[in-house]
Amino acid sequence: MERLENQIVQLLQNKDIRPTQQRIEIMKYLMEHRVHPTADMIYTALKKNMPTFSKTTVYNTLKLLQEKGALAALATVEDQVRYDSNLVPHGHFKCTQCGTLYDLEIPEGFPKQTTIDGHRVFEYQILAKGLCRHCHMQELS
Repeated sequence: MERLENQIVQLLQNKDIRPTQQRIEIMKYLMEHRVHPTADMIYTALKKNMPTFSKTTVYNTLKLLQEKGALAALATVEDQVRYDSNLVPHGHFKCTQCGTLYDLEIPEGFPKQTTIDGHRVFEYQILAKGLCRHCHMQELS
């Protein structure tokens, strides 16, 4: 566990972010729970062990981490913002039955253009929807 905290401190320092305990705990939660949580989910999970923790701290920290490139924010069609510490280019798959959001490898040959119709592209967000393998198997049973 200490190794992960050291990695997080190093990551934050490399992004010119002061590694406060709250920031470390938020990043640790994101790295240990790859469920693409919302700010409220993070707050609820961390509040148990940090009684002085506030929602404002969570929102401000997530905004700072996103602005500095330490995490990615994913806007879903339900107008939720979910957070992801995996910065390797990848897509997402959302199960329409259970609501789980999975990482999805981007298919080889996907066009990663930097300009499209004169627009400058900074990032792609790929979101596929359907039944996850677990829900699909239950449906077949």
